[in-house]
Amino acid sequence: MSADRLVQEGVARFEQGDLEGAIVAWRRALEIDPGMPEAWFDVGNAWLRLRSFDAAIEAYRRAIAAGGDDFVCWFNLGNAYADAGDFDESVHCYRKAIGIAPQSHQAWYNLGFVCAERGDQLAAAEAYRRASELDPDDYQVWYNLGNACLDLGRNPEAVAAFERALQRHDRDHEVWNNLGTALVQLERRREAILAFRRALALEPAYHPSWNNLGGALEESGAHAEALEAYAKAVEIMPDRATYRLNLASALARSGDLDGAAPHLSRALALAPEVRSLLPGFAEFVPLLDDPTFRPTDD
Repeated sequence: MSADRLVQEGVARFEQGDLEGAIVAWRRALEIDPGMPEAWFDVGNAWLRLRSFDAAIEAYRRAIAAGGDDFVCWFNLGNAYADAGDFDESVHCYRKAIGIAPQSHQAWYNLGFVCAERGDQLAAAEAYRRASELDPDDYQVWYNLGNACLDLGRNPEAVAAFERALQRHDRDHEVWNNLGTALVQLERRREAILAFRRALALEPAYHPSWNNLGGALEESGAHAEALEAYAKAVEIMPDRATYRLNLASALARSGDLDGAAPHLSRALALAPEVRSLLPGFAEFVPLLDDPTFRPTDD
C-alpha cells in the first residue's frame, strides 16, 4: 500500500476514534516516506489526544523538521509542552506560533496561561490584554487578565477586567469572588460583600467566598454576620487551617474565648507553622498564656 493510502487510512481510523490504529497506519506511511510533515503532525495529534505528551512532542518536532514549520504545528507543540508541564518550552512554541499568526486570539490566550503558570504575571497580563483586543467577547480572557492584575497588585485594572468578564458572562462564581477580592484591596467593602454574595448565590458551597465574605463583613463592623460566614467556611472545609484561624480570631475578638479555643487548637494541629503568626493576634494572648491550651487533632 502506498504512503498516501496509508495516510488516508490513518485519517479514517482517527475519525472513527481508533487512535492507536491511526498511529499504526501513519507510522507505516512514514516508514515509506519519512519526509511527510502532515503525517508526523497527525501522529502528534493522536498522541496528544491519548495524553502521551512526550510522544506528541517528538512527532510535532519531526513534522517541523520535515518542513511543517507553520502556525498550527507550533501551536499544538506548545499545547503538548503545556500539558507536559514544561512551561518554558511552551512559551517558546506559542511565541513562534504568534510570530507566524499574530492575530490568533487563542495563541495569545494560551501564552498568557503558561506565562502565569511559570510565575511571570507581567507577561501573562500583556498576553491576555492582546487576546482581549483580538476577541473582546471572550469572558475567560478578561477573567484571567483580572487574575494576573490582581497578582500584580494592579487592583483597579483587576476590577475593570473582572467587570468586563461579567458583562459577557455573569454566571461564573469565581469571577464574582475574585472581583470581591480586588474590591477589598481597594477598601470598597460594601461592593465586595455584594460580589461575594453573588458568588455564593451561584455556588453556595464555594468555601473561599464564605471565608472572604467573613473578612469583608468583619472589616465593615458586621461581626455577627462575619462569624456566620466564617463558620460556614469551616463547615464546608473543616481541615482548612486558615478558615479555622479566622473563625477563632473573630470569636476571640467578640469575647468568646471558649468558642475560639477549639478552632485555634485545630488550626495549629493542621498547620503548626501558624504559631509563628500568632504574636500578631492580641486576642489570642489569654489562650496562649493558658498552660492547658494545646493543638488537637479532634
